[in-house]
Amino acid sequence: MASGSARLSMFDQDSEEGVDALLNDAVLGLLLEQATDALVLVDAAGRVLAFNTEATRQFRIVRPECVEHGRLPGCVWVRADGLAPLEVSPLTQGLAGEWVKEARWGLRRPDGTVVVLRGSVVPLGVRDGSAAGVLLRAREEVATGLDAASAARLLAEAGALLGAALDAEERMEPLLRLLVPTLADAGVLYLGPPGEPARAVAAVHAEPARHVVLVDLLRRYPPDPGLPGSLPPLFDTGRTERVRLTDAHLAAAARDLEQARLLRSLELRCYLGVPLVARGRVIGALALFRTDVARDFSVEEERLAEELSRRTALSLDNARLLREAREAVRLRDEFLGIASHELKTPLTPLHLKVQLLHKQVELAAARGQPVSAERVSETLEVVQRQVRRLTSLVDNLLDVSRITAGRLKLELEEMDLASVAAEILYRFAPSASQLNCALELHAPMAVVGRWDRLRLEQVVTNLLSNALKYGAGQPVSVHVEAQGRLARLTVRDGGIGISAEDLPRIFERFERAVSDRHYGGLGLGLYITRQIVEAFGGTVRATSALGQGSTFVLELPRGDIPEEWLSIPGLSKPSEPGAAGGASA
Repeated sequence: MASGSARLSMFDQDSEEGVDALLNDAVLGLLLEQATDALVLVDAAGRVLAFNTEATRQFRIVRPECVEHGRLPGCVWVRADGLAPLEVSPLTQGLAGEWVKEARWGLRRPDGTVVVLRGSVVPLGVRDGSAAGVLLRAREEVATGLDAASAARLLAEAGALLGAALDAEERMEPLLRLLVPTLADAGVLYLGPPGEPARAVAAVHAEPARHVVLVDLLRRYPPDPGLPGSLPPLFDTGRTERVRLTDAHLAAAARDLEQARLLRSLELRCYLGVPLVARGRVIGALALFRTDVARDFSVEEERLAEELSRRTALSLDNARLLREAREAVRLRDEFLGIASHELKTPLTPLHLKVQLLHKQVELAAARGQPVSAERVSETLEVVQRQVRRLTSLVDNLLDVSRITAGRLKLELEEMDLASVAAEILYRFAPSASQLNCALELHAPMAVVGRWDRLRLEQVVTNLLSNALKYGAGQPVSVHVEAQGRLARLTVRDGGIGISAEDLPRIFERFERAVSDRHYGGLGLGLYITRQIVEAFGGTVRATSALGQGSTFVLELPRGDIPEEWLSIPGLSKPSEPGAAGGASA
């Protein structure tokens, strides 16, 4: 503007006297640059004396030196209701001394786009039917948005699209193509349900070349919640955003110069961000963009976008619930099959042994002989073993029921975790011997805390039985140690291990990392273990790799115990084998 202002002795002194004194340079420069309208000042010779920034944006040309026959370089004046060129341009009308108030014109810009302008032409220094200069003021006519019928039709089409498939995510890009370019020039749809990383699931730009840039941009720079500007702030606020974007906004959102370059190439100028809210939680965001700052999103368009987002969030949430329901049914059916098999397994030998004993009693009675005490004892031992197994299975089912209903109660008392571990190892010694698994306990000192003995024994039993089941005849070691007010128990085996994809789900209900054909169980042991541990306020985790065994680490707060109990070199432990530190069973 400085060069333009320097020319504001714009007319020869012998031209109209009042024109040269219209405004001084400083005031005119300030008014021109602060104006929201395009302002163009031309003298009778066609020299461009002023051409503000808004004129550069609307006409999409740099400030020209002059105009010929009232035409801006590269631009063609056309009718507002069509593409037919105007016979007389607005600038020519003004130079002819004609005052034009609030007219509408069309302008085909050098890039081929056509814009409708509304403005006025003011002739300056009119004498003898001609003017010494002319001032053109113009503003792009902003569309008032979709009418009610169009908005209703858009909502209906979006509803039909969202309801056409069970997997709603597959419909996100077609949904954006309904909105672009009807409602925006570009759009991105993010999904980030609680507990999951946010991601851009669909992106569309009205211009094919820039669509490729937008998709590439999101691929190379995926959302990262740890980086500022990576995700719309509405993920945190849950409120709709409407912003006129500047270069400063784009620079703040860029992680490096390349991303900043790609963002600028998209020429995004207006942004409307609407959260996708389901059950009171933000599960995603709809981001709409326009490339023309004069076409800001209206209040009506904002409401339309919010209604679309509400329907989209509802569709996504319903699809999620359907997936979860189907998965729950699948797990239930799988569990019922496994439970039936597991319950039938002990019942079969139990039935056979009872039936055999019954026949022996009948046969002995027929012969008048007593039944062999040895055979009765053998049969009763099998019956007792199978009854214990049935009891364990039923207890697991009851525990799941209590946990689900929130009725898992703990009765806390002081005890030594090392003693509990030694007692459990002693109980498992016969089973370990049959499986050729050596049991090792490393408990150099007592680890006292306040826990529920029955539940603590259940946890250690589940971890140890799990290690023996999958230990593949390798040694199983148990380590007990203390760190201040934290107790730690580690169970390590050298068995078949767990794959990386199965590891995250082994503590879930009815989940199993192995085939139920080769390994028994209901898939409840580790789930119950985790629930009990969390009720204690502790954690349990596993590390493993296929063929390299597994390690389960249990950490429990020791509760409200005296300070002097935090480090006790030795308390009385059971005298059974395996109780001493480092002993083997």
